[in-house]
Amino acid sequence: MAITSTGGVLDVNDIVNKLMTVESRPFLAMQNKEKAYTAQMAAYGTLSGALGSFQTSVTALADNSKFKTISAVSSESGVVTASAGKEAVKGSYSVNVTQMAQAQTLTSAGQASTTALIGSGATTKLTFEFGSISGGTLSNGTYTGATFTQDPGRAARSVTIDSSNNSLQGIRDAINKAGVGVTATIVSDGSASPNRLVLTSNQTGDTASMRIAVAGDAAVSDLLSYAPEGTQKLTQNNVAQNAKVTINGVAVTSPSNEVTGAIQGVTLTAAKVGLSTVAVNSDTSGMKTVVTNFVKAYNELSASLKELTAVVPNLKPGAPKAGGPLQGESTATSLQGNLRKLFVAAVPGLNGNVTSLSQLGVAFQKDGTLKLDSAKLQKAIDATPDDVAKLLATSGSVTDSLVSFVSSTSKSEVGTRAISIAQLATKGSLTGGAAADLTIVKGVNDELSMTVNGVTTNTILVAGTYTADTLATHVQSMINGALGVTGTATDAGITMKQNAGVLTATSNRYGSVSKIAISGNASSSLFGTPTTVDGLDVTGTIGGEPASGSGQLLTGTSGSGSAGIQVKIDGGTTGDRGTVNISKGIAAQFAALVDGAIGTDGSIPGKNKGITKSLTDIEKQRKALDVRLTETEKRYRRQYSALDVTLSKMQSTNVYLGQQLAALSTIR
Repeated sequence: MAITSTGGVLDVNDIVNKLMTVESRPFLAMQNKEKAYTAQMAAYGTLSGALGSFQTSVTALADNSKFKTISAVSSESGVVTASAGKEAVKGSYSVNVTQMAQAQTLTSAGQASTTALIGSGATTKLTFEFGSISGGTLSNGTYTGATFTQDPGRAARSVTIDSSNNSLQGIRDAINKAGVGVTATIVSDGSASPNRLVLTSNQTGDTASMRIAVAGDAAVSDLLSYAPEGTQKLTQNNVAQNAKVTINGVAVTSPSNEVTGAIQGVTLTAAKVGLSTVAVNSDTSGMKTVVTNFVKAYNELSASLKELTAVVPNLKPGAPKAGGPLQGESTATSLQGNLRKLFVAAVPGLNGNVTSLSQLGVAFQKDGTLKLDSAKLQKAIDATPDDVAKLLATSGSVTDSLVSFVSSTSKSEVGTRAISIAQLATKGSLTGGAAADLTIVKGVNDELSMTVNGVTTNTILVAGTYTADTLATHVQSMINGALGVTGTATDAGITMKQNAGVLTATSNRYGSVSKIAISGNASSSLFGTPTTVDGLDVTGTIGGEPASGSGQLLTGTSGSGSAGIQVKIDGGTTGDRGTVNISKGIAAQFAALVDGAIGTDGSIPGKNKGITKSLTDIEKQRKALDVRLTETEKRYRRQYSALDVTLSKMQSTNVYLGQQLAALSTIR
């Protein structure tokens, strides 16, 4: 660089600025790198979004519950409507509704006021039981000579009335708040004492009739006590009754207007008395939809990958190629190749006739996109829908009718494995040591505390004389009510039985957590010295390797070939129990590939992590270069300023010498 001076003095600023322009060239290289890295990160963000959208279609492809559905259509929806589950069988059914289900309604005697206090306000317990009324006669809402049989599947429920709520309005609100399975309302009939409490069972059906025991204030008891076989202070306005239907000439009854189980997998809902025809047909449109959406999603992902990795040659000689921000990036290009490979790779574990997507009409075109032959797909679905489902989604099947496949995980290996049971699951129980005392006396033997599966509850039994059957039903109802069991017990609560007067309480839950213990002043009169047996978990092997048991569920342990495979043993015997076959459909393979790309430990997050580190390093280099350039500029300014001073002095000397030489020239 030529050093310039003006009037004998250097232009230091201009010199230093030009020198610093040269020194700052690394900044430009850093900036270009930063732009390239930022573009790559943005591109990987775009690719992650495209993979996420594709993953949604893969998830749908893996959900075989959507593949095959059953439709049920009623010819007279005003009479009956129908819905069908996956177990429904194709067919046509003539349905004749002859009686609608109905809930029982009871009405109290009229009261002059809804807010006037009833009785003294002493603590009073209303106990609601539900069951069926049989025999006797019904006249003007009152039964004579009838019997009441409690429904063992419904727990008794209680409501407390005291000085805070002992008005008609307070009783109504207390019943509704307690959620005992009864709705209370007040109706005014316009008479001198117009206000009547109306109690309506929340369930319909023959076994939903009410029995109400009142313990406490006499006035409340005189208003609300109701026993169909005895004292009836309430009047029945509507009788509890089942729905009655004939299906293809076969008589069917149902406690509600929803009839289930009469037609396999179909639920009928009666709306009124009348005739209708219900047609049940299979619907595989869901399977076709998910395959169509999958092909569309793949093409969208492929187009995104193609754009991001595109290489566009630059026509100028020596100029670099231009194109997508991910051109030449191994992460993106390998993803492209691996996606295509899955379409031709074998699907492990399949044992049906459909083993490849090409058999479903899915094929690549010359431009790399997929095309779906809808007619070929429909033909495959119609011929072997189960095989198509196995190709698409992970599935499991068992050969023993008392063994059911529950689930598998991504770690479950495909193939067929033998199931062997060493011990069946059992329920915990408590059996009395002597016949139960059939008379319950208030304050003497009416308190019972029972711990069921680790939950302790206390209840007060209703005083009275029972048969062994009715006592067993009453104790079951009261305990389950205290435990909060609603509806038909599944794995909650207890089941109480009697044999020759000896009571046995059995937990409704299987496994080692299934245990029962009792205490309270009624325990000895009901059970004497009882024998308790704790429940056991199922034990056995899957594929010859030990599996862990929890209740009736047997699960392959981590690290074994059966890891994550879970089956339910519903009964049967110990020993060999057939096999379980696991097949992982094409969806599982695509899901694994996508997860390997965008999952927490996936290649794209790893790539972004590397890019972020590179950007951080560039920032550190920039800061270091800033410091170095600052020092370099100072040095240049110091050097050229000194040079400027020196040149200035030399210029002055030059002027002086010139003057002296000029003076000498005048001397003769």
